[in-house]
Amino acid sequence: MNLDEIIEQHLSSNVASGHRPSSNGIITQASQGWEPHNLVLLENGYVNTDLVEDDSRIFTLAKVDYPITSKLSAMAVSNNILFMAIDTMHLLRIDLDKAEEVEDIEIPRRPSEGRIYKMFFDPTGRHLIITTETGDNFYLFSKWKKAKMLTKIRGVIIESVAWNRSADRPHDSSTKEFLIGTRNGLIFEAELEPTAELFKKEERYFKQVYSIGANMPISGLRMEQFPASPRKYVVVAVTPTRIYQFIGNITPNNSSMVIPGVDDRPIFENLFSKYEVNPGFSELPGDLRYSELHFFCPYQDIHYHGVAKTFAWLNGAGIYHGNLVFGSQNVGDSVIDMPHLLPYPATLSAAVEFPISIALTEFHFILLYKERIRAVNQLNDQIVFDELIPLMAFEEVLGMTVDTTKNTFWIYTQLSLFELVVTKEDRDVWTLYLEKKQYDMALQYAKNAAQKDRVLTLHANHHYAQQRYMLSAKYFAQSTVPFEEVALKFVERDERDALRSYLLTKVEKLKKVDVTQKTIVCTWLAEIYLSKLNQLEDQAASSTDQAEVRNMEEEQRYLNDEFRAFLEVNKTYLDKKTTYKLMASHGRIEQLLYYATLIGDHERVISHWVQEKNYLVALEVLSKQESLETYYRFSPVLMENVPYETVSAWMRQPNLNPRNLIPALLKYDHKKSLEPGAQNQAIRYLSYVVAQQNTDPAIHNFLLTLYATQPTRDESALLTFLANEGRDQHYNLDYALRICTQNNRIQSCVNIFSSMGLYGEAVELALKHNDLELARINADKPEDDEILRKTLWLKIARHVVKEKKDIKSAMEFLSHSDLLKIEDILPFFPDFVLIDDFKEEICKALEEYNQHIGDLKTEMDEATKSAENIRVDVRELRSRFSIVASTERCTVCDYPLLTRQFYIFPCQHSFHADCLIKNFTPSLSVQRLKRLEELQEQIQLEMHNQQRIHLNSTATLQPLTLGNGTPNGVDPSGVPTVTTTAVGGGLVQLPGQLIGHTGAAVMALGGALGAGGKVLVHGGVSIVGSAAGTAAGVFKDVILAEGKEVINMGLGLVGAVTGAGGGDDAAVVVPRLDVLRDELDDIIASECLLCGDLMIKTIDQPFIANNEHELELSWGVQ
Repeated sequence: MNLDEIIEQHLSSNVASGHRPSSNGIITQASQGWEPHNLVLLENGYVNTDLVEDDSRIFTLAKVDYPITSKLSAMAVSNNILFMAIDTMHLLRIDLDKAEEVEDIEIPRRPSEGRIYKMFFDPTGRHLIITTETGDNFYLFSKWKKAKMLTKIRGVIIESVAWNRSADRPHDSSTKEFLIGTRNGLIFEAELEPTAELFKKEERYFKQVYSIGANMPISGLRMEQFPASPRKYVVVAVTPTRIYQFIGNITPNNSSMVIPGVDDRPIFENLFSKYEVNPGFSELPGDLRYSELHFFCPYQDIHYHGVAKTFAWLNGAGIYHGNLVFGSQNVGDSVIDMPHLLPYPATLSAAVEFPISIALTEFHFILLYKERIRAVNQLNDQIVFDELIPLMAFEEVLGMTVDTTKNTFWIYTQLSLFELVVTKEDRDVWTLYLEKKQYDMALQYAKNAAQKDRVLTLHANHHYAQQRYMLSAKYFAQSTVPFEEVALKFVERDERDALRSYLLTKVEKLKKVDVTQKTIVCTWLAEIYLSKLNQLEDQAASSTDQAEVRNMEEEQRYLNDEFRAFLEVNKTYLDKKTTYKLMASHGRIEQLLYYATLIGDHERVISHWVQEKNYLVALEVLSKQESLETYYRFSPVLMENVPYETVSAWMRQPNLNPRNLIPALLKYDHKKSLEPGAQNQAIRYLSYVVAQQNTDPAIHNFLLTLYATQPTRDESALLTFLANEGRDQHYNLDYALRICTQNNRIQSCVNIFSSMGLYGEAVELALKHNDLELARINADKPEDDEILRKTLWLKIARHVVKEKKDIKSAMEFLSHSDLLKIEDILPFFPDFVLIDDFKEEICKALEEYNQHIGDLKTEMDEATKSAENIRVDVRELRSRFSIVASTERCTVCDYPLLTRQFYIFPCQHSFHADCLIKNFTPSLSVQRLKRLEELQEQIQLEMHNQQRIHLNSTATLQPLTLGNGTPNGVDPSGVPTVTTTAVGGGLVQLPGQLIGHTGAAVMALGGALGAGGKVLVHGGVSIVGSAAGTAAGVFKDVILAEGKEVINMGLGLVGAVTGAGGGDDAAVVVPRLDVLRDELDDIIASECLLCGDLMIKTIDQPFIANNEHELELSWGVQ
């Protein structure tokens, strides 16, 4: 039964039963009387709803609710922009994203001058070409409100347009180069560019490039660019009966910068020039006087347009369709692949009805008829949609237009507009491919897991039936067919290779939590691999064909590599004990060792190579692993057989504990080091360890033992070791002395005695063996003990004199030491000896004594002069003084200095006591600041106790005069002055008017004038002061002008002062209060605030402190 009979039977049955066709027009097997497919049951017994057929409509015809006041004559849509041409020579432009906004665009032409024939809309939705039945053509740009006539294209009736979709200027206003097919069989190339200038034309150029040589309309025209060659194009043109293909390279013009009015050469002229003679075409005879050509591209985007995949040509014979393949085709070749001709389906009257228009989708042909619309599936050529168009009386279907960018389909009549909505077009495609046994394509379009599993299962069964077991295993592993069912299939056929492939894929799909399943499957796979390896090995051994043997060996190597990769991936899922037994039972030692290496069982690998006496390989394996215990276990046997390589391996492993390697070192055969050019490997390793700052006494003692027991009398290596140890030796001295004595290492014993501080024993042992040089070296070692050194040198001298009995040699011996003199060794000489042998030495010694006595006298004289100079300097310091004017001000607060207690420094800076304390305390440490507070509290307490005692008597104090007789207190200019001493012993005088009326209250002067300084106040009060007194607020003690006894005044003063002038020998007894004040001044007045170290230490501090913000504001300019 053919397609027409099926359709006719289906329609007649519906009519006879009084039913209309199904809403979606799909002819199902159930409607033809066939049984539907059984529902697929999953392994759990439930129905898989993913395989239940979806009865939703793929195609839906919907009428657009838009009133059309005038009759339509043409329509075009692209990029969601829709144009409708009406008989009144107006265009309606609708942006489908804003459907409520309709633009009415005028065409500058009267309706009587001819109606609109066709409209051509470019894919970007910006350029519209309108052609009329009289050959007048108009152009409309997207931003224009009125179309413009194309004067250069006047008189040409356009039948088709091939837009250049490969334009690399998506935002350029130009159309770029495109082709025009006319009614009389001509092909033109043109380019349009919108312009607002009055006298400038939109046609940049318009030129004929080809003629088919027959008066037939070019009803379809398309161009495509080859993906691999940007300059290669194919142009496909169709007439009602012919299809042409033009392939070639284009010739780019001057970068598309065409000058208006200049006859530029079109870029497609070179392509068409190859087909001027005998152009190739395919012809399908028919009576249809029109035709259409459509391309389908899966990627329809305004910015990126993919290559067309399929094509469809509507002609009188049917729908000619096929695939488009772009490769290395040249002139005369074809890009059409696998073409087919689909005849039009017959109607009820058995007459063939030709469609008015056709549209192409990915899987369907949409056919528009006068009263209905149909969709035919491309895969099985069956009608899947057939629906009548609801037309009014005298209403006629005009055509169909497609928006290839948005994939929408529009049907229009004179008064109506319809949209064909396509939804889930590829929904049932997988079943069609499955019926055609195109399993890969079916899998590609399967939508869910159940559909994919159905495809995989059928695919696997298909290959299994065809005895392609490896492919069958691949797809079985991806399906949900039960594991045991598939495994038994391959076991029954004894297809172990296919079973191996199936198990490998299956184990990869198991989850990590399925440990038991993975272990079982991996163990089974390991057994299959081992059996296959043995099988190949046996076959290669029994075969006599060398080519076959080589093939088997190559397959065996490949399988061995595959097995190793399997072990590396699945080593954690294999049971170690079971796998070992399995490999051992098959005799695969190589694979066993590889598996042991993978899982880190290096001991098994090393033990194997040791048993095989392949010690170098065992050592190589040992070096590659990191376990220190494995090193300790196998090092003895390796040290015994390959000592040099073993020691080298030890030295490359810094984490080894050398103490644990001593058993291996004891295994070393030292006789091997006696061979010419050989090196003792035990000493080599221990020396390396010691050089790496190892401090283990066992290692150092062992190395010393090896040095001492070497069968050679050369002690240089042992002495070097002892010298490198130095004073911080890490070996046991008693043990070292004993082992060196046992092996007669005399020099080493002497060195060890010296290291123990037994220099006497060292010298005696050296002298015992007549080694004077060694004895002299050890005699000089106690550098800090000259008595001991001299004693040792005397031992050597006694040995030289008594043993050698050579006076001259004894005299020469004296030159080696600066400690011994001639008189030290004279007692060692015999009683009767001639003085001539050492007369010169005796004379030289006497001369040295005389010289030394003279040096001592010179030093005494210099010391006496220095003492006299110091006494003179002290006298001069007592007479130093400083003059302070009454107008002098404090350097810190700028208030008069004499209003409060103050300090004056030799640098002439003066400060109030409280100002000095305030500025010094921030720089004091916490300890000194705490001590300062304690001193102030103690001074206040002491002063409080003294104030309870009042003065018992008063005396009139006479003013002192300076040496020149001028009364102190007034300078020659009449300004009151105070003369102060800078160092103890001087005087300080104050003007009398600064003293209180009672004469008892005395202002304090800064003690910075010097310790023991005296102050005489003009007006009668004389004060003997100290350097620290004034910080507490009072003077220390008061004396009479005539030098009478000091009145105690409750100040705790004990003693007396004699002499009116306070001479140098005056005795002053300092009370406790003075001691406190002295300590206070040492803290705050040890240096000038501006000239001392404090100024340098605080140089990085800002001039304005954080708490002086108000002061900063006061400097502002009002």
